[in-house]
Amino acid sequence: MPDRLIGILLFLPVPVVLWLLTRAPLGVGASLGLGVLLMVTHRIYARPFALSRADHRCLWCGGAAGDGPRVLLHEPAGPTTWRACGGPHLKSLTRVFGTAFRWRWFLRVGILGSLVLFLGGTLLAAFGRHGPLAFADSSALFRLGVALTVLPFGALAAVLGPHAAGAIRVPFPVHIQALIGTAVMLWLFRIVGIVWIVQVVLLALHRP
Repeated sequence: MPDRLIGILLFLPVPVVLWLLTRAPLGVGASLGLGVLLMVTHRIYARPFALSRADHRCLWCGGAAGDGPRVLLHEPAGPTTWRACGGPHLKSLTRVFGTAFRWRWFLRVGILGSLVLFLGGTLLAAFGRHGPLAFADSSALFRLGVALTVLPFGALAAVLGPHAAGAIRVPFPVHIQALIGTAVMLWLFRIVGIVWIVQVVLLALHRP
């Protein structure tokens, strides 16, 4: 089975987790529990696969890297070495990672902060102690917080970021984007960001 297809299959738990958390199709408690379980265990199998292909796949496009240039990243868990399939994709990678490091607190607060608040609000909702906020409201606020973070990053990171040389510090593990390619991940950020903002606006307009 081609590495690209395997990477897509290993990436699928990510949208499944988002669907479980924001839509609660199994009920709030069961959906939250299953979503957190998938989120916590995803690293166990996704990261080893990504690292095992780090010297063969382009971290930007997800295609074969051949003898393309290597890039040394200082991830939170330690240094890792990846490849790009050529100079232009290496430049795009360094711009994105440069932006990510400069925007690290913006990304942490926007994504992790929204997730923590959402999980706390969802737990309260599961026990009937959410006050005036229903689950749909907590879900909408989570989607809005994430969307307002990933949309500008996805749209601007590869354009405005600095072109760094040598080892690059990144504020997040890169194995998830390595599964499908950083370029695809940025497009998903743009699409999901726009869709979620539209959903939240429509929800607000239809509130009684």
